[in-house]
Amino acid sequence: MSEPGLNHWRRANLTIDLAALSHNFNRVREYAPGCQVMAVIKANAYGHGMLAVADQLIDADLFAVAMPSEAYALRAAGCEKPILVLHGFSDRHELEQFSRLNLSTAVYQQSQLETLLAHSLTPPIDAWIKIDTGMHRLGVPVDEVDAYFGELRNSKNVANVFFMSHFANSDDISNTINNKQLNSFVNVIGDLGINCSMANSAAIIKIPESHFEVVRPGIMLYGSSPFPDIPASDLGLRPVMQFESILIDIKQVKAGEAIGYGGTYTSDTDITVGVVAAGYGDGYPRHARNGTPVWLNDQCCELVGRVSMDSLCINLTGVAARVGDRVALWGKELSVDEVARASDSIAYELLCNAGAAYAANR
Repeated sequence: MSEPGLNHWRRANLTIDLAALSHNFNRVREYAPGCQVMAVIKANAYGHGMLAVADQLIDADLFAVAMPSEAYALRAAGCEKPILVLHGFSDRHELEQFSRLNLSTAVYQQSQLETLLAHSLTPPIDAWIKIDTGMHRLGVPVDEVDAYFGELRNSKNVANVFFMSHFANSDDISNTINNKQLNSFVNVIGDLGINCSMANSAAIIKIPESHFEVVRPGIMLYGSSPFPDIPASDLGLRPVMQFESILIDIKQVKAGEAIGYGGTYTSDTDITVGVVAAGYGDGYPRHARNGTPVWLNDQCCELVGRVSMDSLCINLTGVAARVGDRVALWGKELSVDEVARASDSIAYELLCNAGAAYAANR
């Protein structure tokens, strides 16, 4: 992602700081010394561009994606690192593709187990048994793990078996479910000497006993905090995505006049309003509230009125500004986490949406 040009249809622009990405990866190493790092680059690397991110993270031990097609794209681009597909395969055809491309699969349901055991694979593949320790999304029930492990370990179609699970509330360190999940995982894996993975970004930072052999950083790689009450900067993380546009108009609005669709903002005093060339068509959240921060000329301005498809309005009263000035929607000057909180959302959603919109508009 680079500067907009003839191949970009919109004024809003994304730039990706790959040096910041590498810095954040190194922070993972510092938080989890001695662990292998499985970098999570699903959903187009949270909107940052999966192939470019994979190329940059040359020191990652493994990659994790959600969909088989994401793994296929990485292999087609020349990526040779181990890749775990978190959704695993869904049928025999995908399983054979996994074997041909040397992809690892998550195993979390009986139909996958039966398919994997029923068909001869050359070469065999690695299997990660996903254990449901309490999130109740994907995962093998704890009382069935031994049976899965025995079948997979004895299958000629499986090269190695590993264990994994996922925290439901690791962003809330005081939540007692975290310990329940961790204890459940420890009780299941016992002393088998199998490589295990449980720690996501929040657990990497705050639950060191969950690190095991392999950690799985996601959001922290991209410079966002996994905690609602701890800024990313306090964790030593740097923003990777810079989302910005330009000011296209400045106007005076009288007291009592409403701004934007639905008239959701009315000022008690005369104000100066700036119109920014960015909206939900660019991935900016339509549900951002009045007062959501926007950065212009070293000052934090406030969103006023409802976000439109192609534009949004900000209060420029007392701010020196001219048409054409650069406006930062999030990035180095303004954390995406701040914008997410003001939008009743999370940084994951904002980053993915902005990245998807930018890619679609090229």
